[in-house]
Amino acid sequence: MSVQSPEFKYITEGCLQEWKASNAAFKLPDPVPMNRFLYELCWAMVRGDLPFQKCSVALGSVVFVEEQQRVEMASIIADIIAHMGQDLTMPGDCRARLIKMAKWLVESSLVPSRLLQESCEEEFLWESELNKVKAQDLKAKEVRVNTRLLYQQTKFNLLREESEGYAKLVALLCQGGLDLTTENTSTVTISIIKSLIGHFDLDPNRVLML
Repeated sequence: MSVQSPEFKYITEGCLQEWKASNAAFKLPDPVPMNRFLYELCWAMVRGDLPFQKCSVALGSVVFVEEQQRVEMASIIADIIAHMGQDLTMPGDCRARLIKMAKWLVESSLVPSRLLQESCEEEFLWESELNKVKAQDLKAKEVRVNTRLLYQQTKFNLLREESEGYAKLVALLCQGGLDLTTENTSTVTISIIKSLIGHFDLDPNRVLML
C-alpha cells in the first residue's frame, strides 16, 4: 500500500515559518476543515518541514470548521498515523520520523497510547515501542482470543442452573390434559420452554433430551 504525500492546501510556507518561530500571535485567517488540516500537519512533521515540538503552536493558531468536535482531534490523529503507518514504500527517513512522531505525541499527551494501540498495525506498534509484545506474539494472541470468542462452546453445569426450572419444565411436559398434537398448543408449549430456558439458565441440550 502506497500513501503519497498530499499537496498542501492550508499549510503554507508562511505558516511553517511562523510556527517555527513560535509566533503565538499568528492565526490562520479562516476556519479550516479539521481532518484535512491534521492530515497536512502530520505530513509536514513526517517530511521534516516542521519540528514535532511546534505541533502545539500550529494547533493553537487554527480554528476548525468543526470546532465543537475538537475533542475528537486525538482520535483523528491516531487514525492518520495508522493510515500512514501502512505505507510500505515510505522512504526510510520519513518512516523514522513517523515512528518518532507517534512516540512524541504520546509522551506529550496529545494522543493517548490507547488510541494508537487500537488503530495501528502490530508491526508499527512494535517499531514505535508502544507495545511491549512482539508483533508475531501479538498476532498469535489475537488468533487465540478470536478463536475463544467465536468457537468456544459454553459448558453448562447443574451447580449454575436452577433446579426449579427443570421442575417447572417436567410439570409442563407431564400435564395430563395437554394435547401436543395440536399445532397451536405445540407452538405455545415451545414458547414456554424457551422462556424457562432463558429465565432459569437451563442447558438447551439437556432440555431437548427430556
